Amino acid sequence: MERYFTDVYALCFRVLGRPHDAEDATQEAFLELFRGWARMKEADSVRAWVLTVARNTAVSIGRKRRPARPLVEAAVAGPVEGPMDPERLGEALAALTEEERHLIQMRFLEGKGPAELGEAVGKAPGAAATALCRALKRFRSLYAGGAES
Repeated sequence: MERYFTDVYALCFRVLGRPHDAEDATQEAFLELFRGWARMKEADSVRAWVLTVARNTAVSIGRKRRPARPLVEAAVAGPVEGPMDPERLGEALAALTEEERHLIQMRFLEGKGPAELGEAVGKAPGAAATALCRALKRFRSLYAGGAES
């Protein structure tokens, strides 16, 4: 623990961005490492194993602590590249299919990657990524007031 504490805390802080959350994640990561002591001893690189566990723990904690907000509210509250019309945004989101909305929400509000998206919608990761791209294209078209693609 003494050998890797600074590295683990620094990684958790980079992932979570807040000292308190990084401290919690560091503590949880070391608890997880102690639980899996036998597997860690078999690893080719103990440092790599420790940092992987720390990263996974920090990401997991970050997801749990991220406040859930409605998709329209979250999109309006985030950084935008120009004026945004919340009413038009809501209409464009409402015009999407449930799966399209779900994919966009999971990717941009929950930070999930292709593998997690695929698992959630019952598709291969590549197919989920393609579906997300199509959903975004359709959303942009709807928001801009153009014809659907």
